Amino acid sequence: MGRKLIFDLKKISSRIFTLSYPRYRFFVFLIVLILLGILPFSIIEKTHEFSICSVILGKFCFSAGITRGVSSLLKGNLEKAINYNFLSIPVLIILIGFVIYDFYKGFLKKKR
Repeated sequence: MGRKLIFDLKKISSRIFTLSYPRYRFFVFLIVLILLGILPFSIIEKTHEFSICSVILGKFCFSAGITRGVSSLLKGNLEKAINYNFLSIPVLIILIGFVIYDFYKGFLKKKR
């Protein structure tokens, strides 16, 4: 019983971390969008200090500011989002598209 439970937990966790199943990816992306929408902007604004590109290369790359931009869009501030990174708009559209697609494929579509 214990070995089976451990095996099942490993199987489920590997599916969640690889995002290979629509239901798991749906929940992960939905949680990310909810957290970015709920967290106060003062917390998310501090993330520029954790940019991997700036630490390794010494300068900001094209993806710098997308998280802050998506958070700004979710809070309704389009101008601030564009100032952080104009790519945050297509990223948010794609994330919402993934959530809708995965919801349809994972929950609404009948299994054959």
